[in-house]
Amino acid sequence: MFYKEKGFYISLACGIVALVAFAAICLNLMGDDTGNSDESPIVAEETPAPTQTKQPETKETSSDPVKKEATVKTPAPAKKKANPTPAPKTVETDTKPVKNKLHFDQETGLLWPVNGNILMEYSADKVVYFKTLAQYRTNPALVIAAKKGTEVKASADGVVTGISTSEETGRTVTMDIGDDFSVIYGQLTDITVQKGDSVSEGQVLGKIAAPTKYYSVEGANLYYQIKEKGETVNPMVLLR
Repeated sequence: MFYKEKGFYISLACGIVALVAFAAICLNLMGDDTGNSDESPIVAEETPAPTQTKQPETKETSSDPVKKEATVKTPAPAKKKANPTPAPKTVETDTKPVKNKLHFDQETGLLWPVNGNILMEYSADKVVYFKTLAQYRTNPALVIAAKKGTEVKASADGVVTGISTSEETGRTVTMDIGDDFSVIYGQLTDITVQKGDSVSEGQVLGKIAAPTKYYSVEGANLYYQIKEKGETVNPMVLLR
């Protein structure tokens, strides 16, 4: 009986010790969770918020080409004047230099181009005999005898309108002397003028050449013809 009671108390004591130990363990665990009361609580340092830098404003652009065109400002059309003044009309003028108008004074007449005898007279109305050709035919010019190389002078002021070559008259110079008159000089060589040149009375045009086959018998000469409005005129009427 005694031993039974003693065993009971021993068991009770062991149970109390176990409970105390369990309580101590629980308190220890709870102390770890809540932290040491003596230590000051850790406070997280408050870091200043980063300052925001102002971003440059960017204009939104549309990828739509129609919208882009809509944003482009077009200048407003200029207002029309109520009574616009018409622009002055410009008259086109010829830029070429105006040549002095030629004038031929028939009373003053023409300078003889060479000094020489007349081999064949002017004959537009009746035929005359051509020795070289051995035939009769009209002669629309004067054929004036002159030695080969003799200088030929302009009979009046004028402008050279043509330089040509003919089987009958050889190298030939044509001049406009004004008032619808023109002078033709044939059988020339060493011509000193060109087409378009202005020529003064007495100026040398060239020299007498060897006669063409049309005048081989007559010999060296100047073929001298005058025309008025395209019609032949007797030079003897105008030569002074």
